[in-house]
Amino acid sequence: CLAGSVNAAEVTLVINEIMASNNTSNQDPQGQYDDWIEIYNYGVNSINIGSMYLTDNPSSPTKWQIPGSNPAATTIAAGGYLLIWADNDTSDPGLHANFKLGADGEQISLFDADGSTLIDSIIFPDQKTDISYGRFPDGSDDWRFLGLPSPEAENSGAFLGVVADTKFS
Repeated sequence: CLAGSVNAAEVTLVINEIMASNNTSNQDPQGQYDDWIEIYNYGVNSINIGSMYLTDNPSSPTKWQIPGSNPAATTIAAGGYLLIWADNDTSDPGLHANFKLGADGEQISLFDADGSTLIDSIIFPDQKTDISYGRFPDGSDDWRFLGLPSPEAENSGAFLGVVADTKFS
């Protein structure tokens, strides 16, 4: 398990998939359709991400600290996934960040427990309802829209984008 600050180049974590406009795709434990962020561990060892930071504002890297008091909830197995709800419902049980995602696009960053070492970051474009945006294949540098959102599972059903509506004249 990861403990304390590390060399970000040695960390095998990536922001792997996001959903910024969730109306019917995946409910949180409270039964709400909220935004979510999936973290993927592509390494061969488990990693506890407790005490790391997640933010939608890179100039505020310590915006939300992943709770460090429950390793069972924050440890990602080798080849495993962890889902964090971006719903600003921090009083709800589970992993709920203190921000929501903007469906018109924004940046998400994962920082180490020192609050300054960047582990991963993504700038995502305008999102469509119930279509996620993720790395394809998992952990790669290529991002695609996913018609079949796959929280806590391998990304599939990838496509490059959505075309504008047809207009007849």
